[in-house]
Amino acid sequence: MLSFIWGLFLLLNSATIGCAERVELFWDICRLNISRDGYSTWKSMCVNNAVPIPPVHVTQGDVLVLNVRNSLDVPTAVHAHGIYHNYTDYYDGAEMVTECGIPPGENFTYIIDTTTQAGDLWIHGHVHSQLTDGFRTPFIIHEKIKPSTYDEEKLLYFEDWNERAFKDMVAIDAKLKLADFPPSYRTMLINGVNANTSKSLHFEPRKRYRLRIMSLSTSSWIKFRMPGHTMHVISKDGVEAVPMEVDGLDLGPGQRVSIIVTAHDTTEFNYMYNVTLYANFIPLYPGLMPRHYSGLIEYQKNAPLASIPTVDDAQLVWNDVINMQARDRMPLLPVDRQIVLSIKQFTPEHGIPYYSFGDYAFNHSLVPILFTALSMGELASNSSVYGPQAQAHILQYGESIELLVYNDNSKDHSLHLHRGEYQVVEVGPYGDAVANNHTAVEFQKSGPSPMRCDVVTVRAYSYIKLRFHVNRGMVALFHCHMMHGGYFGLAATFIAAPELLQKHVKVPEEVIRMCKLRGIKTSGNAAGNEGFDMTGLPTPFLVNRE
Repeated sequence: MLSFIWGLFLLLNSATIGCAERVELFWDICRLNISRDGYSTWKSMCVNNAVPIPPVHVTQGDVLVLNVRNSLDVPTAVHAHGIYHNYTDYYDGAEMVTECGIPPGENFTYIIDTTTQAGDLWIHGHVHSQLTDGFRTPFIIHEKIKPSTYDEEKLLYFEDWNERAFKDMVAIDAKLKLADFPPSYRTMLINGVNANTSKSLHFEPRKRYRLRIMSLSTSSWIKFRMPGHTMHVISKDGVEAVPMEVDGLDLGPGQRVSIIVTAHDTTEFNYMYNVTLYANFIPLYPGLMPRHYSGLIEYQKNAPLASIPTVDDAQLVWNDVINMQARDRMPLLPVDRQIVLSIKQFTPEHGIPYYSFGDYAFNHSLVPILFTALSMGELASNSSVYGPQAQAHILQYGESIELLVYNDNSKDHSLHLHRGEYQVVEVGPYGDAVANNHTAVEFQKSGPSPMRCDVVTVRAYSYIKLRFHVNRGMVALFHCHMMHGGYFGLAATFIAAPELLQKHVKVPEEVIRMCKLRGIKTSGNAAGNEGFDMTGLPTPFLVNRE
């Protein structure tokens, strides 16, 4: 009977797609007790009772129909990271921001249109710590016409892997009442498997390769090098770039680049690629932090390894986004309004640090933010109806916004904007890095066509300026993509042109049904009430106690 209902559900939902080209997937979300890194065994997130989750490949213009069954004992939600969504915010997958999530034992279909996009994206869970626990995989949107700049493409994606499930790490922290997370010396997965057992990269002489390099980590940074080969970065987070020659890639959580590499003329030697896993908030320990991995670039089986001199990282050219230029030469946006966000941290007595972009740590409302924007009429343009815990900012249609983010904090943070991309226009020092044993960030401005991306690193004791144009109505989450930042309050929401959302968005009944099954209201302010009555809304956590 269950399989019949599941099949009928899929039939009814697929009927709404019409004649568009479709790529249809069936995902049963689960957990599986397994050792993925060769060291620790615990219940990893899985799909269809297997890991790793297979990468998703579509061609631009396809409609991805992702049929999801939640076999967990808690809600889940699926975020297609990098997808713009044109008035289909309810498929963005941000639980209690744009939807209610999928209750245990229920089915739901995400419909993702790729008409306007191509490039390197990814798909991951967006409820609690499911991303950190392994709910993640690449999502590649291939161009309709393959570019002539390369002969073949390969995918390399990297994940940090914890020694236990994230909730168990947090429980240990709370019990020990530590001022921050205890050292957790993460290991690495390459293409979903133990990095020490990953497959070789096979190269043929004189071929030009596009390597899609993706960091799906949640708390660590990745450095990637191919000594003996020249790398040219051609895209960042799915946005095409003016080719930039680099010696290495330095990627924060959620960041993706494509590079072009030309193979050598002969098969005389094999080479190694090198990967370093690091995080500036985890104490250094030989062999554990940073961790170093390597993989074989194989031209010919059993060929000797080429001898490549070791070069210090400080002497190399890295893929610093501030030095990149967008291929479409989109000019530097003017500034109509500046929004200042300051990263704050406060550690209460129980030992878990909370973060915020303002006075209060971000937390869920009792009504998804999108539904408040759709149901509150003219009041939807007043940030107060979303509650202090939403850290809401109202944006006007046609505005060019500059975000000025200050990080007077000892941690690097990886910041992600849902539903869009921003220009990276300026970085510089903020606070006293040297006094806090950090290297000061140099002041730099972008060129005339700043690179755009959807994830950017703001280093410890620095600031960054980002610009974007409001070209449609939307509800977009802006948050830290590091688990210990995003999970503990480092997020804000942008409600853009709510009057256009009310005009153009019609929420499907299946989305409403998920909310009803969870007992969540789909109208009203953050508390589910009328006007500014916040009765029943939990008291937000105050972070900024200066």
